[in-house]
Parts: sequence; structure tokens; C-alpha cells
Amino acid sequence: MALTKADLDIRLSDFEKRLETIIDGKLSEKLDEQEVRFEKKLTEFKSEFFTKIDPILKEVVTARKERPLIENRLEVLEEKVGIHTT
Repeated sequence: MALTKADLDIRLSDFEKRLETIIDGKLSEKLDEQEVRFEKKLTEFKSEFFTKIDPILKEVVTARKERPLIENRLEVLEEKVGIHTT
């Protein structure tokens, strides 16, 4: 029995659908792998960034807390020495 053009078209269509399903599955797998790798690298970068920036931020916070104390001490010293800066 010979296949007609319609039979060949149906089989070709089925083949294309199966091939598309396989390709979509593989592509989806690869994209999932890339997403996992990207998230891992991003997490590592954020961790490294915060580890490095944390001491700097602590210094800034400490400096802000000490600033009014230093200003008060300067004012007291200026008054004792007789310097007026207003």
C-alpha cells in the first residue's frame, strides 16, 4: 500500500510535533540549568559584596554617632580657649 500525499503530510506533521516537544524540553532544561547557575553566581556576588561593604558601613554609622560628641567637645574647647565661631 502506497502512502498518499495526505498520509505523508499527517506523518510529517506528527514528526514535527514530536520533534518540537523534544526540542522544547531540552531547551527548557538548559534554561533551567542556566537559571540555577545565574542565581548561584548572583548569591555568591551578593554575599561577597555585603561581606566587603559591611565594615565600611559600620565605620560610617560609628562616625555619625561620634560626630555630635566631637562637636560638643570642640565647642567646649573653643569656649575655654576663647575662640568664637558663630
